[in-house]
Amino acid sequence: MNQELRDFGLSDNEIKIYLTLLRIGIMGPTEISKNTGFARPYVYDILQRLQEKGVVGTIMRNQKRSYIAVSPHQLVEVSKQKLEALENIIDKLEALKSSPKQDVQVELQTGKFVFRTLMNDILIRLKKGDEVLFYGIDDDLLMATDPNIKIRLDLYLAKIVKNGITERIIVKEGNKILPHAKTTTYKFLPKEIIGNLAFVTYADRLAIFIWGEPYHLIFIHNKKVALSYRNQFNIIWEKAKYKK
Repeated sequence: MNQELRDFGLSDNEIKIYLTLLRIGIMGPTEISKNTGFARPYVYDILQRLQEKGVVGTIMRNQKRSYIAVSPHQLVEVSKQKLEALENIIDKLEALKSSPKQDVQVELQTGKFVFRTLMNDILIRLKKGDEVLFYGIDDDLLMATDPNIKIRLDLYLAKIVKNGITERIIVKEGNKILPHAKTTTYKFLPKEIIGNLAFVTYADRLAIFIWGEPYHLIFIHNKKVALSYRNQFNIIWEKAKYKK
């Protein structure tokens, strides 16, 4: 749960206090301090931030101010409100974005969780009937590196199935097929051929994924580059084999 709460926008210490309130119930600052090990002045600071984020409420008990965790369902509503507020200014934000002068746009992202960025970008850019081509993606390795990737992968797969987006994936022999990938077709190549580099092409984008510590994700935005890799993928696809 902690990672999901971090994604919601809470720090580790804010999460600790929220979960403590959720588990024990209404408490004053002194009780929170005893149950979390945080100094009382620090508890006040965190509670103020949690109130500002709509995660904690106040209640008078024995003429003293106490604190209560809001319902987890309320967090979903808070997220929806934030999303709606952001959607209202999308056009203004897009208007601020300068038009790139170069034909090829290249963006590098580095870190343990860059594959999440890739999945989000695919969902944003594709529509019904579109296709994603994956070469060399290793779901087993992703799950071993990022324990929370399975949750996001499940959500991603559910959305592409719902949106009518299809995938073709070439992976190393021995890799598992995800049974809930209903619109995905797998083929296999020997491990030594694929190596430690993967690429994904969709729409007019190419994403090159380099395994290592940390992971590197290179986005290339160019129709000709994306088409070139799509053609290469189709040639390799004919050589790859379905699972026996």
